Amino acid sequence: MQKSRPATVVQEDGAPSHKHRFQAGVFEAAAIPRLHWCGNSPDLNAIEACWPYMKRSTTKKGAPTVRAEAVRRWEKCWQDLPQHQIQAWIERIPYHIQEVLQVGGDNNYQEGRNHLRRVEH
Repeated sequence: MQKSRPATVVQEDGAPSHKHRFQAGVFEAAAIPRLHWCGNSPDLNAIEACWPYMKRSTTKKGAPTVRAEAVRRWEKCWQDLPQHQIQAWIERIPYHIQEVLQVGGDNNYQEGRNHLRRVEH
């Protein structure tokens, strides 16, 4: 990354896997800057739409009961992921950013078919 994209900044929310001290050490050793993001922020990342897609794809015939089978299914699904689907997820990000700006950046925005939800107080 340092050679091909030297200005890269990694954005992470407060998920436990992102906060682990070993991961922090890896980024520090490689001198890769991180932008810490609040945990309840809207997911404006192309990979987030991938998780439900992969879950549906890997459990069509029922959820695997053996870890090795789950790993095999997820790896195959990842390898078979159509490029046009990945591109569609990337191209939707500007729309979602505009929607988040429209609601003032708070947590009233939810991605998906019902893009906007109003939180009743």
